[in-house]
Formats: sequence, structure tokens, C-alpha cells
Amino acid sequence: MRTYISTIGYHSTRVMRPILNNGIDTDDTVVLLRPIEDGNEQSDDAVRDVRQTVRELGPNTTVVTKPIDHTTFETAVLECVDVLEAANGQVILNFDGGPREIFLPFTVAAISRPNLVDKVFQFRDTDQKVRELSLPNLVSRVPEVADETLQAVSELGDEATLPTIAGSTGKARSTIGRHLDELEEADLVRTRKDEKTREVELTLGGQLRIQ
Repeated sequence: MRTYISTIGYHSTRVMRPILNNGIDTDDTVVLLRPIEDGNEQSDDAVRDVRQTVRELGPNTTVVTKPIDHTTFETAVLECVDVLEAANGQVILNFDGGPREIFLPFTVAAISRPNLVDKVFQFRDTDQKVRELSLPNLVSRVPEVADETLQAVSELGDEATLPTIAGSTGKARSTIGRHLDELEEADLVRTRKDEKTREVELTLGGQLRIQ
């Protein structure tokens, strides 16, 4: 079971392409975020197009329109958070663009709740292709002692491995291994095994934390 959540403007294609790329099945839900009291005819047409297409692809799939109150920025963000927290199954976000009044609040809500999001897609204007994004985790917390390990990963760059980090910091390999586990869990680094060596690189979230 999947829940697709998307802002929607005037073009249903921008909403449907990521859904079609990822697949849609019976019992999936599509949630369309619109500004409250949005009476724009083009937006209404886009919503109808999405409903019709989804109905043809999966008869038991649900399409829900969620009006977002954008009276204040704070209200809009919190309402978008509520949508994320209410989603069931695999949660897939589509940053279609759509109305500016809710696009930024939706973005902030997604970044504030990375643990609730499984995949993120965006339909690109430049080449008309769908790209999968990795949102940075800006709210992760790790023990302060792991920050030195994160700094060492940044300084070592392409040469960052568990042994080189241990040598750079003067800490035991077992300690560095524990720090890397915590940093990876927080989505600040990603690691991979090259034979017996654990190689490390910063994620976008890790780069932002360092800066």
C-alpha cells in the first residue's frame, strides 16, 4: 500500500508522471494538496484529469483533495505535517510545484519529518523527466563525540575510510565504527564495503551540517 502526496497546479501530467514511473496498485491513495478556497478552473480540470487517470489504472485507488489553509505560513506547514503523519503504507512525495502558497510549506514539512517519507520525486521542466530526490535530514541528532568523526570524513574526502578516519582522529577503530553507525543512521554519511575496507562519504545532510 502506498500513499502519494503531491501539490497540484494546472497540469495533471506533472502529478501523474511520477506515479506512473513508480507504479500504482489497488488500495493506493493519491493525496492532492491545494490552497483552501481554490476555485481556479484550470486547477479543477487538473484534479479531474488525475481522478480519471487513476480510476482507469486502479479502480479501487483513492484520490483525495486536501485543502491547505495558508492564512499563515505556520498554519500551512503544520497542516502539511498532519497530512504526512496521517499517510499509510509507503509514503511517496511529488514536488510538482503548484501553488507557491503551499509548495514551500510542503517542502518544510517534508524536511521536518524525514522519518515519515520513503521516496521523493520531481517532474523536471528542463527535460520533462522525472527525477528521484534525496531530501537532506536536517533534524537528526547524534552524540557530540561523533561530530569529530563527521568532521574527519569531510576533511579526508575521497580518502575517508574507517582506518583513515581512526588514524586521523587517533581513536580506536571500534569507536569510529560505532560513530559511523550513528552517523549513517542519522543519514549524515553513507558507507559501503570495498573488500574489507569500509568507505565513507558525506550525504547532503552531512555536508549541510558541516557547513
